[in-house]
Amino acid sequence: MPVHSLDLALQGGGAHGAFTWGVLDALLQDERLQFGAVSGASAGAMNAAVLVSGLVSGGPEGARERLRSFWKDLNRTGREAGPLIPMIEAFPQTSRAMSSWWSTVFGDLGMAHASPELGREMQEILRKVIEDHVDFAAISKEEAPRIFVSATHAESGAVRIFRNEELTADALLASACLPLYFPPVTIEGKDYWDGGYSANPPLVPLVRESPNDDLLLITVNPQLRDHTPRNAAAIVDRITEIGFNQSMRKELQGLFLLKSSIGHYRAGEGLIAQVERLRLHEIHDEPTLAAMPAQTKLLPVRHLLLKLRDAGEAAAKRWCETSIKHLGKQSTVDLAGRFRFGLT
Repeated sequence: MPVHSLDLALQGGGAHGAFTWGVLDALLQDERLQFGAVSGASAGAMNAAVLVSGLVSGGPEGARERLRSFWKDLNRTGREAGPLIPMIEAFPQTSRAMSSWWSTVFGDLGMAHASPELGREMQEILRKVIEDHVDFAAISKEEAPRIFVSATHAESGAVRIFRNEELTADALLASACLPLYFPPVTIEGKDYWDGGYSANPPLVPLVRESPNDDLLLITVNPQLRDHTPRNAAAIVDRITEIGFNQSMRKELQGLFLLKSSIGHYRAGEGLIAQVERLRLHEIHDEPTLAAMPAQTKLLPVRHLLLKLRDAGEAAAKRWCETSIKHLGKQSTVDLAGRFRFGLT
């Protein structure tokens, strides 16, 4: 049975990253696959770091167990942090109403709170979860898959990529730092915000620094909506969603344009040759993720996490059935059509 090595690019999306957990759990059970490098932003960065930690210390089964434990712990700490999550879990049929109540009382996703400093305590709770589940010593080992985590420099807006040997709990907190909810994370005297603003997830480092030519995107933010929002809360949610998709769209469009313009030119080495060989794939579930209220990205509620995990697992199994046979041969995603590059 042939084994295919591919790279993973994990998009961020708060608690909706549980979808990616389900995808990874299914992929880790397929003996035809192995992972060479992983990139991620925000929740995607968390999944990437936990995945690589588990692979180094315990192989695929170790990675599955570590991911399960990480998401279970996120739910536990969320329940301990306040009454809202226990209320929703006790009355799951009211989850949409509860998330609307959250929006009314605390603000919409993307709306400013009184002060981001109010989020420092939750940031420290998340730090403890990271430290309990991410083995930074394992990630820095030579045999570890390469990892690329993005954060956004608050002053310039530039992306910073943290690699294996640079990765810390601070770097992961920076990658997941929504600036309207949490204070900036200071690293080496510089302030950082969520990596989703600048590279969600990082793609170019995977193309440049990994020998693999198959790149699998796992996306959690819907690209298309079937209507234009009309009220303020829904408009803010959609603007935020577009913003977090835009960095990935730009990187993909750049790769697409470069790949389509190469023509018959063949370079033996360098970026042009790497792009020419690149084969792109994607796992997503637009209907499920588009139906989730935006506020649930901030609420690691157990039944919602499990629903997303199951959706991710099902999406990954569908992809394995139809697309693994194409690895090493051709792309299985139509970039121009999927991401509407042709629109002017």
